[in-house]
Amino acid sequence: MKIAIIGRPNVGKSTLFNRLLKQKSAIVGDIPGITRDRKLVQAELYGLTFGLFDTPGVDPFSKDSLAVSMNEQSLAAIEESDLVFLVVDAMNGITEYDKAIASWLRSVFKKVGNRTVVLIKNKSEGKISLQNPEILGFGDGIAISAEHNIGFDEIFEILSQMPNLYEEINNETDDVLPMKIAIVGRPNVGKSTLINAIIGEDRLLTGDQAGTTRDSISLNWKFKNQCFLLVDTAGQRRKSKVQEKVETISVIDAWKHIRQANVVVVLMDIQNPFEKQDISIAQKAFDEGKIVIFALNKSDTVENPDKILKEVEWRAEKEFAQLPGVMCLLVSAKEKKGLIRIFNTALKLYENWSRRISTGSLNKWLQTAINQKQPPLVNGMPIKLKYISQTNCKPPTFALFANRSEHLPVSYERYLLNHLRKTFNFNGVPLRIFIRQQENPFKGKK
Repeated sequence: MKIAIIGRPNVGKSTLFNRLLKQKSAIVGDIPGITRDRKLVQAELYGLTFGLFDTPGVDPFSKDSLAVSMNEQSLAAIEESDLVFLVVDAMNGITEYDKAIASWLRSVFKKVGNRTVVLIKNKSEGKISLQNPEILGFGDGIAISAEHNIGFDEIFEILSQMPNLYEEINNETDDVLPMKIAIVGRPNVGKSTLINAIIGEDRLLTGDQAGTTRDSISLNWKFKNQCFLLVDTAGQRRKSKVQEKVETISVIDAWKHIRQANVVVVLMDIQNPFEKQDISIAQKAFDEGKIVIFALNKSDTVENPDKILKEVEWRAEKEFAQLPGVMCLLVSAKEKKGLIRIFNTALKLYENWSRRISTGSLNKWLQTAINQKQPPLVNGMPIKLKYISQTNCKPPTFALFANRSEHLPVSYERYLLNHLRKTFNFNGVPLRIFIRQQENPFKGKK
C-alpha cells in the first residue's frame, strides 16, 4: 500500500513524513515550498510497513510554472497511491486554500479513480480543536501533532484495516529482489574463501592477513531456483582496534549491508568460536530483525567438530535466550563441505520469517495463552488483553491491544512471545510484538 501526503504549503506534511519515517529525511521549516518534488520511501508505524509519498504543497490558484509543476508532482503521487492523507493546520483553521485543495482532489479522482481520503488535523496539540472540518467533505478527520508525536494510534487503527496493506509491498519485493545473504564475522575467519567455494571460482581475493577485504562485494548465485545475492563484508573488529580511516569506512559499509540483508551468516573459526565480537555482530543483526545463522568454519582442522558444535549450540541458546532454535552449522570452506546446508537452512528460516498467521488463529492462541497464565493485577485491577493481529512479516511482527498496557510487565510480554513462538513454530527467527493501548478496531463490526 502507498500513501500520499497532500495539503497546502507549510501545514506540516514533511514533519508528518519524517515522523512516520522515523528519521529526518525531508527538510522542514517555516518557509512554504521547501519541498518541491515527490519522494517515495518505505515507512513504518507500530510494525506496519507501507510506501509513503511526501509531496510539494498543492496550489490550485497559482498558474506560474513552479506551482503547476508542484501540482503535477502531487497528482502523480496520488495516482500511484491507495490512500491520501489530506493535511490541514488545526491552529489556523480551515482556509480557502484548504477548500480549494479538497475541490482539486475531487477533480483528480475523476481522472485517476477514487482514493480513500483521511483528513489529518495537524498541530492539534494542547486544547486546539479544528472547527467545522466536515466542510471539506472528508469527515471529521484525525487530530494529531506530528511534531509532538500525538494521535498516531488512530492512524494505525485506520491503516491496520486497509484490505491491501500487504499485497503490493510483497509483490514489489519478493518477485524482483533475490534473497540477500551477508557473510559477516571477525577478520580472517574465511568469509571470502567461503564465497569462492560456494560459487566455484576464485572470484574474491583471499589471504592470511586480516583486512584483505576492504569493500563489501556482492555476487549473484542460484540454488533450487532461488536467486541469492551473496555479500562478502569486511572483517568486524572491536571499535578500539579500528584505527585506519579506510577500515572505519569498510566497517560502516559492512553494517549497511547487514541492515539490508535478509539472512546474516556469522562465520566463526571453529577453534575460537563466540568471541565477544561474534556475539556483538549477531546481537546487532537480531536487533535489526534479521535471520541469523552461525557457521563454524575450518571444521576440517579439528578432531571432534561434532562435540564443539554441541558446545556452540548450548552457548548460543544461553547468549540468545530470546531466540530459541538459533541455527549453528559446521562448514569447511577449504574442503567445500557443509556449504549446501547453509542455503537449505536459509530457505527454511526465510519461509518462517515471511509467514503470516490469520487474525482468527492468533486470537484463539491469545485466549489459550491467557487461560494458561493470567496477566498480573495492577493495584487490584486486571490488565485485559483484548485483541492481536499480525501487522508485518520479515520479521513476523504483531500488535497486541490491551487496557492499562503501560503496566504489562516485560516478563509477561516475554511469556507471550515464547508461547507464540512455540505454538506457531517460529523457532530460529526473531519476533516482534507491540503492546498498544487501543480499543479493538473490529469491535462492533460484522
